[in-house]
Amino acid sequence: MKKTENNDNNVLFFLKFGSEKNMLDLLNNGTIYFNTIDYFQKLEREKERGDKYEGTTNIKNYHEYDNLTLTLKIPNTEKEIKTKPTKLHLREYLTEIKGNIYSLYSLKTPELYNLNFKIDQRVKEFGTHFVIIKNPTEFLNRIVSELRNKGISFRYRGVNYYAKNKINGKISLFDKVSEYNYQYEFRILLYRNEITPFSIKIGDINNIAEIFEVDAIDKMEFNWIKNKGEKLIE
Repeated sequence: MKKTENNDNNVLFFLKFGSEKNMLDLLNNGTIYFNTIDYFQKLEREKERGDKYEGTTNIKNYHEYDNLTLTLKIPNTEKEIKTKPTKLHLREYLTEIKGNIYSLYSLKTPELYNLNFKIDQRVKEFGTHFVIIKNPTEFLNRIVSELRNKGISFRYRGVNYYAKNKINGKISLFDKVSEYNYQYEFRILLYRNEITPFSIKIGDINNIAEIFEVDAIDKMEFNWIKNKGEKLIE
């Protein structure tokens, strides 16, 4: 299975998009809201956010060169119809997914070395404002500490993106179809035996984060500066 590699140590900033009210709540109170996994499945009808492949466990793609024949038998007759499909896409998925996800947009070193890098306009669908987290390590440490205090099992990492019509094999909740790769998603996954939203508070994060209106992404610039004040890349 070919997937995009992620090195989570290269994350320089996290961005969290949402309403002004929720982003102020994150900034001032450190409210981390984990939505249910099936919530994202049900958002399929919404163009940018929904992903019907959320919760998929296995994908098989059969192409015209594969030795595969479909046989159709007609009830109460001896008729049998055979056909060879040129393409067949089979997906196994869970209809009831317990647990929760918290998603962040991650800005990593490889992308930011490209001075032409721009945040995709489609992220504006996620809210009117965003919080930029300037110390992702400290942010994660605070979340981890609170989750451990509450005895919640968890895992976090960057999402891998795959081509759904080419992949063959098992996938996990840290794998997502390539149509969403513009989201540069970093996920915190909670292993809870429930299908209900869950939230924690990690306290005021103003010392490691700032809030902006979402249109600020249009004029964002990324420049690498040497210690002497010179631009590293022109």
